[in-house]
Amino acid sequence: MKTNHLIAMLAAEASATPTASPLRRCAQATAAGIALSLALVLTLWGLNPELNTLAHTPAFWVKVVWLALMCVFAAPVVMHLARPGVAAGKGMWGIVAALAGIALLALMQVATVDADTGMQLMLGRSWQECSASIAALSVPLLATLLWMLRGMAPTRPAFAGASAGLMAGAMASLVYSLHCTETAYAFVAVWYVAGIAVMTGVGALLGSRLLRW
Repeated sequence: MKTNHLIAMLAAEASATPTASPLRRCAQATAAGIALSLALVLTLWGLNPELNTLAHTPAFWVKVVWLALMCVFAAPVVMHLARPGVAAGKGMWGIVAALAGIALLALMQVATVDADTGMQLMLGRSWQECSASIAALSVPLLATLLWMLRGMAPTRPAFAGASAGLMAGAMASLVYSLHCTETAYAFVAVWYVAGIAVMTGVGALLGSRLLRW
């Protein structure tokens, strides 16, 4: 009985101890990464001079809320995958739903205009720099999240790295929206998602190498 009690106690401690630790480490990593990304966007990109005007449009807030939801859904996935034997959780379904939602909005928007206007909405004025800018601003965020994961015990390094890349891309996109002048759903669904997808792939590649035990 004593042995069984000891095993049960150790199992309870093993399951309880990491719960707060990923949350604390993720908060630290996120705060540091966002601070660095904000410093970069303010220094190298600059705030959008039309930001106050855009803030009065529904499309701007749809973009901001969508990006915030991507961050909210990605965070628990990263924290779950930081622990051994823990599934990614329901956050994955939230990410899928958010991506489907912005894709649906984009399709609805393009369906109401002619082909030339639809292409113009998708390309906007900054398609050439959007995805690359998001990727660049994601670098400090991905670095701090990988640092967090290296201090934990992920058993699926590529998957954990991909989740960190997705979260970094979503947060960097939110930071980049302070500079970006685009609010068309078609633009966001293509170029913002492309930037996030690139960082998801980069995170998977780096995670497979840096997060192995």
